[in-house]
Amino acid sequence: MKLKIRLLYLVSACLLLPAARAQLRVTTTTTDLAALVREIGGEHVEVVSLSRPLQDAHYLDATPGMVVRIGRSDLFVENGFELEMGWVPEVIRETRNRSVRPGGDGHVDASHGIQAIQIPERTHRDMGDVHPSGNPHYTLEPVVAQQAARNIAAGLIRVDEKNADTYKSNLDAYIARSDEVVAKWKEKFAPHANTGVIIYHKHFDYMLKSLGLNIVDAVEPLPGIAPSARHVAQLISTYDTDSVRMVIIEPWHDLRVGKQVADAIGVPLLVLCPTVGSCDGTDDVIALFETNARKILDVLEAEAGE
Repeated sequence: MKLKIRLLYLVSACLLLPAARAQLRVTTTTTDLAALVREIGGEHVEVVSLSRPLQDAHYLDATPGMVVRIGRSDLFVENGFELEMGWVPEVIRETRNRSVRPGGDGHVDASHGIQAIQIPERTHRDMGDVHPSGNPHYTLEPVVAQQAARNIAAGLIRVDEKNADTYKSNLDAYIARSDEVVAKWKEKFAPHANTGVIIYHKHFDYMLKSLGLNIVDAVEPLPGIAPSARHVAQLISTYDTDSVRMVIIEPWHDLRVGKQVADAIGVPLLVLCPTVGSCDGTDDVIALFETNARKILDVLEAEAGE
């Protein structure tokens, strides 16, 4: 009788235990990083991005839901380079999960080791929304993002060493595929080297630099500062179709201002895809790069054929 009671107790206790999770729970700040986690983690991860595809990750608000999600995560991946400085520190401060805080095994700063562009010599409030560590939008160029993928793989291995071989293999596959794709598009863009473009915000700069295009100016007079009528007039009077071939903008900025500049100069306004999932067929960072590269090349080739 005592043995039966003990067995019933053990069975009841086991039923009360939480079921073992087959996948790691990963939280990222952006959809681009979530895509890289899926690329490296494969079937071993369940990943959620705190920002949606058409949200600018600069300007999210910290919420209790973010605190709960990160607190329950095995791994937290942030972009770094001050992209999320307005909200991630507050979220991290509120979580009780010490592992996902900076320095913990469950924390990944994906920017670690990346050679940033546009690092300012100094920073001051009158310079706009500048990032002291450099341009944070490195995931728009898959070869630059290889270092982010390495950082993610290292984080996954720290919290799930038994699947280290899978993570390493998936990382190698991503590096090989991204090298091949970027090299292919660089070759396609070779006839258009140094073509001038105007951007709205410094979002696609890593990609444009990789493709050999020349960013001659920006609609924003300073990062994050809306253009004045005077600045718009100066752009229109400074550039023509010989110096600029298109104006490039993100869908969350003022398309009317972008179109005003493009129409006055006499060039197309091109709305590119800013994040993974923001356009059809942009399910990972390589597909995002190819979609944007194709959009730009279509404009250049159409103009060349006129």
